[in-house]
Amino acid sequence: MFSASMLALLLAATLTVDKPHGEVRFGAVVQPDAMSRAFGVQGHHAIVWRGGKSKKWALFVADPSDHDVRVALDSLGAHRGENLTADSWNKRDDDGSVEPDKRVEGTPIDVFVEWPGQARVPLAAVREEKGHASPLLDFRYGGNERFQAEFKSGCIVCLYSCPGGAVGNHSHPIRDYVRDGVVYTSRPNRLPHEGSRVTIILKPRMEGP
Repeated sequence: MFSASMLALLLAATLTVDKPHGEVRFGAVVQPDAMSRAFGVQGHHAIVWRGGKSKKWALFVADPSDHDVRVALDSLGAHRGENLTADSWNKRDDDGSVEPDKRVEGTPIDVFVEWPGQARVPLAAVREEKGHASPLLDFRYGGNERFQAEFKSGCIVCLYSCPGGAVGNHSHPIRDYVRDGVVYTSRPNRLPHEGSRVTIILKPRMEGP
């Protein structure tokens, strides 16, 4: 029987930095219906660390922590945008604040998922967005680690420009979430069954010389 600390180390070991291919890979568990669960922030979290408080509502629950994923992205030379503030979320209902209108900046990140029998596909292939033939996903490495003491979400990839996530979606500021409600859902028919193991791939799109 593994201790809790040993188990954490084993799960974190599923994180791999592949420098020749310029990508980070790590294990996760799929929750096809999690984004629509009640009593939480619905339609918001794509990938959350298993130790984060938002894991119940995430499509994928990751083995390594959001901190470890940040370190891995840093090692590939990805740049943290760090342009959001805590008020980007905390003042989401305040029409007088400009913070919820900010869009996350930082190195663009392509997000893929794969599992046994299924070669990697973009995250957009397993999601839907109301009103769009294809979901609007423009992921950026926001960073935002300084806010984790407050939010404790463990969010690795967020579907909005949220200060709680390491990687956020430039396409939608938090104001959109307040105005439009839940627009993102999963596509269970394109996913393996609940509890299946998958591999997440984060690939920074580095600027050329």
